[in-house]
Amino acid sequence: MTPKEKAIELYKKLVIHIQRYDEYVDERSKINTKKCALIAVDELINEVYNISHQYTAVYNNETKFYNYIDSKELKFWKEVKQEIENL
Repeated sequence: MTPKEKAIELYKKLVIHIQRYDEYVDERSKINTKKCALIAVDELINEVYNISHQYTAVYNNETKFYNYIDSKELKFWKEVKQEIENL
């Protein structure tokens, strides 16, 4: 599944719970749905970040700091977040 497909899937799952019980989705419902989807994705990003960085830390002998490489899961959820923002 692409990040765009995942963003649309999350949006569709949430919109039915947020929209008014009308036949159409008004602009306020769309904004609230995006906000809720972004909250959920931010939580996922934080969890994936914390987990993946335990395993992707690479110590740099020159700088004496750890460098962290974003995991493919972290990159995916960051792209999903961007796609939700673009909806």
